[in-house]
Amino acid sequence: AHIAVQGYLKLAAQGKYMEALQLIKTENPLPAVCGHICNRACESECTRGDVDQAVAIDEVKKFIAEQELNSATRFVPKKLYDMSDKKIAVIGSGPAGLSCAYYLATDNYQVTVFDKNELPGGMLRYGIPSFRLEKTVLDAEIDVLKELGVIFRCGVEVGRDVTIQQLREQGFEAIYLAVGAQKSAALGIPGEELKGVWG
Repeated sequence: AHIAVQGYLKLAAQGKYMEALQLIKTENPLPAVCGHICNRACESECTRGDVDQAVAIDEVKKFIAEQELNSATRFVPKKLYDMSDKKIAVIGSGPAGLSCAYYLATDNYQVTVFDKNELPGGMLRYGIPSFRLEKTVLDAEIDVLKELGVIFRCGVEVGRDVTIQQLREQGFEAIYLAVGAQKSAALGIPGEELKGVWG
């Protein structure tokens, strides 16, 4: 994600957790989610591993990002511009839709996210089990977007409940499609059709 890893590690070592979180969020609007589900591939490339062991990059990021879980300590960026006269629709509230909404909201656009599910989060909510990603972590990240002024309209399927043309008539000047790829791919192995096997 092009995050300045050395930068946030240095800030964290100095106890500047909010500054570290702010640095992470310049490139990654969902640091708490990523801290929980990351496979830590960067740690296998960490040159410190040539000396003894890799720096626990993901654990540090996860610790920093846990500031987001508490409304008193979370980082909500200041609005950069005033584009509040422009309405943008984001269709889909998975990682792509949430990221788009975050960056548009920091530029102070009026952002409305539409999702056909009852709760926002897309595959982060409906595809990743809770033992891997607690929903309270996802909800905290979404709360940051709400604090930025993003409106969520869940239970609304664009194309069925409202059309693209109707969104344009409602004043949305741009529409970002982030509908995802929620269909599970078959593995082609014996037994995958058995009861209790889930894609």
